[in-house]
Amino acid sequence: MNTTWIKFLNGILKMPGARVDRVQFLQKTFSHLSADEMRICIEEKPSKVLSEKEIDAAANSIISSHTTKVTAISAASGIPGGFAMLATIPADLANYYYHVVSVGQKLGYLYGYPDMLDANERLTPDGEVMLTAFIGVMNQVAVARELIKKIAVEVSKRISEETATRVAGKLLQKQIVSQSAEMIAKRLGTQVTTKSGGRILSKAVPLLSGVICGAMTYATFRPQAKRLHTALKDTASNPN
Repeated sequence: MNTTWIKFLNGILKMPGARVDRVQFLQKTFSHLSADEMRICIEEKPSKVLSEKEIDAAANSIISSHTTKVTAISAASGIPGGFAMLATIPADLANYYYHVVSVGQKLGYLYGYPDMLDANERLTPDGEVMLTAFIGVMNQVAVARELIKKIAVEVSKRISEETATRVAGKLLQKQIVSQSAEMIAKRLGTQVTTKSGGRILSKAVPLLSGVICGAMTYATFRPQAKRLHTALKDTASNPN
């Protein structure tokens, strides 16, 4: 897959808190479930024990929370350790994608997608494909929504065939899926490079750029997150 995009994505995931543990997230989000319900939620998917309305409410809460955080005046204020470890990436861009990546993982897990990280908290091959597709939908990249539909079909098959193991392997490495993911990754890699240059130039007027970046972030993040929410919800209802 496009090396610029994957390198950037893994750089964001190295930031403290960017990696979302699927089991811990579901346990925290749906802490009211009984032990048996939680087991089904984790081993299969949340919709097996929760209504569409309940999952929607959780998704909207997550989107609202991250929208508030991402538009904070100080780009690094809410993230432990700041952005020093990503010195080559403008702070506001790193902040933005920190929340994009977090929301992508969380919404995916709400709608039954498997772990995107391995035991060492690194992206699995399937995780790269899923997260790239999710972020592609958020950025309105062509073929991303269709790719999510293909992934949903594969995930549905996996749940029916192997409910006990929810760690993603290489189930999505079919040629048609890989080709679509590569197209999306190439487009996202180009966007990241372009935005990085634009962000650096905007620092020429620091006080004004802070206001502009905050306003732009607020105006774009929530619609992007809602776009992904809608796509995941639609494919969950009709994966075929």
